[in-house]
Amino acid sequence: MDLENSLFLAIRVLMVLLCLAAAGAALRRLVVLRQPVLWMMLAVLLVGAIEAGLDARANVLLRPADPIALQSWLWLAFDLAVPLLALLALQAMGQRDRALAELQRLATTDPLTGLPNRRGFLAQAQAMLASARRVGQPVALAVLDIDRFKLVNDHHGHAAGDAVLGGVARSMRAALRKDDMPGRWGGEEFVLLLPGVDAPGAAKLVERLRASVSADVAHPAGGGTRLTLSAGIATIGGGTSEEAMAAAQEAADAALYRAKEAGRDRVELAG
Repeated sequence: MDLENSLFLAIRVLMVLLCLAAAGAALRRLVVLRQPVLWMMLAVLLVGAIEAGLDARANVLLRPADPIALQSWLWLAFDLAVPLLALLALQAMGQRDRALAELQRLATTDPLTGLPNRRGFLAQAQAMLASARRVGQPVALAVLDIDRFKLVNDHHGHAAGDAVLGGVARSMRAALRKDDMPGRWGGEEFVLLLPGVDAPGAAKLVERLRASVSADVAHPAGGGTRLTLSAGIATIGGGTSEEAMAAAQEAADAALYRAKEAGRDRVELAG
């Protein structure tokens, strides 16, 4: 086999390998997304791999003494572009998916605390409530508020306030159970979804969290000044998930208001 035939065969083999690699990537993506364009891409790549093999056989193996025609070289260049373009397209799709996932994360995550924001919390709450209802598991909702947080911002600056919010979020993650779901509702207010417990059981968990925040999160004023939380707790009842969440939130807000009125730094149950 002369040099020309060897080069032609090597490029055709490379094309087959590229087609198979791109087809494998398209197939992996197809399993997850099932987009029609991926079916078309997969079919083109498989046909391209077969065509490359047949062309190599016809030009090199069956006619080893004949020179490779110019037309065959032109088709080779054209065919080689197919798997390369497919790989570039799949890479672009992956980059687009990662960008969309990041935008989704930013839209549903509070950038200061890293907790789900209101939108993200409500979206995750639907799935958690549906799962709990399937197994007959109670779920409690807690609404928590940092006591006198406005004074922290007014007297020590917003940077100090941001540090307090971040500290509370970290303390929450450390004190809560694996399946508990915290979120930042807005301002200095946080929410917790606590599966598997009724309101009294949730009160024990929130009391532990309240003590943890007071012990672990430093108050900007220093000098023994403690950071405290007030909380209201309600059990999520029946109805649609949206209705049940709204009713529980209203009840927990009322309980939180009573905790504030009773002197703060305490947990109150709805009703």
